[in-house]
Amino acid sequence: MADDAASSVLSIQGEQQQQETGYVKASEEDVDLYVDRVSDEVLACRERGRHLFPTIRQAGIHFTDVDRDGLFIRRLTCTCCELAVKVEKWEGVRQRGRTRFARVASNLEYRTGSDGQVYLAPSGRGHMTPRQIGDSVASKALAGQSITALRKAAAKAAAEAKAASEAPITNARKAPAAAEKPAAAEAKKPARKPAARKPAARRTSGGRARKES
Repeated sequence: MADDAASSVLSIQGEQQQQETGYVKASEEDVDLYVDRVSDEVLACRERGRHLFPTIRQAGIHFTDVDRDGLFIRRLTCTCCELAVKVEKWEGVRQRGRTRFARVASNLEYRTGSDGQVYLAPSGRGHMTPRQIGDSVASKALAGQSITALRKAAAKAAAEAKAASEAPITNARKAPAAAEKPAAAEAKKPARKPAARKPAARRTSGGRARKES
């Protein structure tokens, strides 16, 4: 099975190795010109380093042609840029009373969009890597901002994030102390004195009550 290499992500090391083996990388100027003229969807696929094709579960499996070798042809369009078409070749074999299907080859084809949009860069300009595309997009997004101001903004954002992350810990430490205060205040309240009882009256021999002095 041979999937097209253009649909896979190359690491930075892989990009360097290809350059060392005669791999021609596009210049920054050519990359900037390309980024200016293509759509955001194309840039997303370029920066990601791969296309987005639906899975068999999502799209089902339908064959649109049969080649000279009897292999079934299946075509899938990238759901992001809609300019890349993956052409798969499938083989059907009868084995042990059941039919098995296997993908034996695939490659990418690129078409021109309805608005004239094309995915590939002009020939002779070298290969544009995902990292180059990302660097160009980032440089254009940050154009006009000074490096000093960006550093200050980044440092401020880091400080705010740190303060926000430490706030729940500080509040959690204060909560037990706050809960202990009402209990302590309750313990400090003086106990109520019992009400004074009135002196009992004593009866005299004449039947009249006399208060005790």
